[in-house]
Amino acid sequence: MTARLRAATGIWRARQHRSIGDRAYIAYSLVLLSLIVVTPVLRAAWTAAATAASTTALSSPVAATAAGTVVLGLWAAALVTGTTRGPAVAPPFLAHALADSDLPRRTVFRSRMIAAVVIAVVVGGGVAVFFGSAIGSRGLVTPGAVLDVGIRGALIGVVTVACWLLGQAAPRVAGALAILALIAAAVEAGRRSTWPWAWVSTSTGVGPADLLLAVAAIAGLVLVPWLLDRISTETLAAQAAAWELAVAHAISMDFTAVAETYQARPSAGRRLRAVVGSARLWVVFVVRDLVGAVRMPARLVTGVVTLAASGLALVVATVVPTGGALLGMLAAILLFVGLGAFTRGLQHAAQVARDLALYGIEDGQLVALHTVLPTAAALVVAGGTAIVTGAVVAPASLPVLVWAGIALPLVVAGTKVSNALRGPSPVFLMTPAPSAIGDPMPFIRVLWALDAPILALLAGAAAPLGGRGAPAFVAVAVVVALFVTVRWTRRT
Repeated sequence: MTARLRAATGIWRARQHRSIGDRAYIAYSLVLLSLIVVTPVLRAAWTAAATAASTTALSSPVAATAAGTVVLGLWAAALVTGTTRGPAVAPPFLAHALADSDLPRRTVFRSRMIAAVVIAVVVGGGVAVFFGSAIGSRGLVTPGAVLDVGIRGALIGVVTVACWLLGQAAPRVAGALAILALIAAAVEAGRRSTWPWAWVSTSTGVGPADLLLAVAAIAGLVLVPWLLDRISTETLAAQAAAWELAVAHAISMDFTAVAETYQARPSAGRRLRAVVGSARLWVVFVVRDLVGAVRMPARLVTGVVTLAASGLALVVATVVPTGGALLGMLAAILLFVGLGAFTRGLQHAAQVARDLALYGIEDGQLVALHTVLPTAAALVVAGGTAIVTGAVVAPASLPVLVWAGIALPLVVAGTKVSNALRGPSPVFLMTPAPSAIGDPMPFIRVLWALDAPILALLAGAAAPLGGRGAPAFVAVAVVVALFVTVRWTRRT
């Protein structure tokens, strides 16, 4: 069986042969990316994490609780992600040919699963060792404890891949388990556990956390062949086609189209009336957008949970003694992602805004009316969660949280409007521009394609800093407003 599989995949790869020049260019690009981007970012992260204030915060029980909450949230995300794109994915024709053959799926997708597990182990263990080494650099933990947390990180990576595959093989079971994982994450965050099962510990030797994670990882690996055989042919075909389309859009820097490739389909609320009569036009559009969101319940619930998590991250970013900017960036990106469940109407309005009153409403008014729901959702869910939680757990930081809980959702909603109005890539971005340091146009194309999340990250880094970050935050808000204005005037 392995020989037949190797022969089939060899024929497929021979059709897509890369020349030596292509391989050299890819290697050259990866080396430059590592030297110019990855290395400076890692060095800056190490410098920030290894300070006395940072290591004290990272070795506190609050950090251990946060780590456990993040891991449970990661497993929930893996379960949900597997329902739309799992680890067992091949090009559409190859997936069709191999899935319909007599070869068992555990054989067909073995190499892809091994690659996924190896990457998860390296990433999970690497992240754990990074933070453990930062704490150990100040003598707060022993080298044995750093090694122990690295092993835990690797085991967490294995469990994550198993959850990812479970989402692909059994979507309904994965959905139920994802809800349980989110509930467990909420409990973990609220009870302030002193058991650092997902974090570095001052104790040495094999503990209960190591044994439990090892059992979970081994169980996941044992179930992998069985789960692979349970993946339906329809799931393999659909995910293969969607992934190929998403990759094509990503290569052309159209990340909005990538997100739309995995757009949830309406599955409920067919009988709900989307268009209602009202003397106030904004009510009509809010109801219309809300009914559209309700018709995709899984996406709506995910969006609400993500917005609430953004508010909680904003609270932590405001109260921690160090690392507030990084946590603020996390809050901003969660806010940006969560708003996707409420911006379908805004995207449609931006697409039809071409100086033609398609619905008898001026283009500017149409876009503004479709902006009401996502802005309100960001303020109520994310901002409300931050302010209410801050009033309970950190009343001293409430003024900063009120500022950040209102200002950050407004700016992130503005980035969503700017992203919707972006339109196709300008021709000049595709023109090479040789210079002394090489051609900067690929980098500029990436910035153009990702300007909205980048601006959201910058706003999130400044928002939790209060008065110290206000000038930078206002500058980002001005840039977002300029982007919206320029793209609106050039929308035709």
